Amino acid sequence: MTVTFRSSVLPPHERGEELGRTFASEIGRCVDAYRQLFGLEDLEPLGGLALAAIAAVSPALADEVAGIAAGSGRSAGEIAAINARTEILAHQQRRVRGECSTVVHLGDGRPVAVQAWDWYEALADSWFVWEIPHPDGSLTTTLTEFGIVGKIGVNSSGLGVLFNILHHIDDGDSIGAPVHVLSRAVLDGCTDLNQALVLLAGAPVSASSSLTLVAARDGESAAVSVELNPAKIGYALPDAGGLLTHTNHFLSSPASAGDTELITGPDTVVRLDLLRRRLAGTSDPSVGAVRSAMDSHLLGGGGLCCHPDETLPPSARFRTLATVVLDVAGGTLTAFPGGPCSVTKEIDMPLVLKRIDNMDILTKDVGRLVDFYHGLLGLPFHLPYAAEEEWAAIDLGNLTLYIFKSEVGEHAPRRTAVNPDNAPGYDSMAFEVDDLDEAEAALDGRVEWVDQRIEWKHPNGTWYRYRPFFDPDGNMLYITEPHPAPTA
Repeated sequence: MTVTFRSSVLPPHERGEELGRTFASEIGRCVDAYRQLFGLEDLEPLGGLALAAIAAVSPALADEVAGIAAGSGRSAGEIAAINARTEILAHQQRRVRGECSTVVHLGDGRPVAVQAWDWYEALADSWFVWEIPHPDGSLTTTLTEFGIVGKIGVNSSGLGVLFNILHHIDDGDSIGAPVHVLSRAVLDGCTDLNQALVLLAGAPVSASSSLTLVAARDGESAAVSVELNPAKIGYALPDAGGLLTHTNHFLSSPASAGDTELITGPDTVVRLDLLRRRLAGTSDPSVGAVRSAMDSHLLGGGGLCCHPDETLPPSARFRTLATVVLDVAGGTLTAFPGGPCSVTKEIDMPLVLKRIDNMDILTKDVGRLVDFYHGLLGLPFHLPYAAEEEWAAIDLGNLTLYIFKSEVGEHAPRRTAVNPDNAPGYDSMAFEVDDLDEAEAALDGRVEWVDQRIEWKHPNGTWYRYRPFFDPDGNMLYITEPHPAPTA
């Protein structure tokens, strides 16, 4: 079962502290697992270097790391160390095999983006999905490990990040910008693809990784694998059909000349070939088709769907810990525990809701409501109206209101503007206006008001002025003057 946590506070330190308190034991186990993996009893020296590197990337995320430490009862150095786990392993020159296989297909503007995340089997219970609201109303969603600020993820601006570790001969000279922190910084701070590219291009990394950026907005989409390494950044782009695949070796020059994964993890080249051939000729693959392409065990412990090699000691066994699907256009992430072979039924039939298309009102007098919505409010018909047919379709701008005849029972009791006073069920709908004063003046004396004018403000700066009124049947409506939160 996937653990999902949504932060309820906005400031970075308080957000981290809340996470630390909620998952103190899980974070402690994660720290202890990485202490064992690093072979270090004392994480403070490298943790101190990692904390400085995190602060250089994002002071806010350094503050969040300090909050996680305070909430979980661990030191800031310990939490910083696990956030820089890729950099510390590179610094120690550990022979860590590659992880992860990634597929993006751009399609018709709503990209398919899927990753199989492979890592140590001992850390199979170390991850969760973190939903992070921001003061401006935006949202970051990331799959990450307990105590680590980010990894694979998506934001509500139509930007996603997939993650593949790489290895280069120049890795490990220092503790540079942690790649997990960079991923989170992209998701928190970037609203378009160019901003993300600029942020990553300037990052002083000390360990290599491919961060595949996927962007979707207004029916357009793009993807690029940014191959971070200490020598020189590189980029891999989709083919002419919009397909981009990545495993754990460099696809760009000159970094490919210093690739060490071809020696320590040669399965990466076969995994890439398998993905390309299995998806070749598929003009617009679905999530299910990508899942099927990833369901391969040909390479055993190095397969696209990775299962532990039982000949290895338990501490060295790898497994696909999660299969992750990003809906970049919709700003959502779905994580399935285990490899592609274990999630067939769930992943093959994704539900994609686009918008509310229409709503219905049942009435004993269709003509009376037509006179109100079309005549008094001035809303146009969505479909031609024939009174003798006793139904109407009214165009509300972004949805259609259907009015149908019904002679069964009585209308539900009228609603009030005070939510706790109302029974559960459908409550109201609101019409946006540019100026509430003018709209009130236009309706005054022509509608029955429910209450006086109301104002409501959210802590992020968004606020509304609105006033409720009834239609002739007693359905409650609003005119509302919205004020979005100011942008930075």
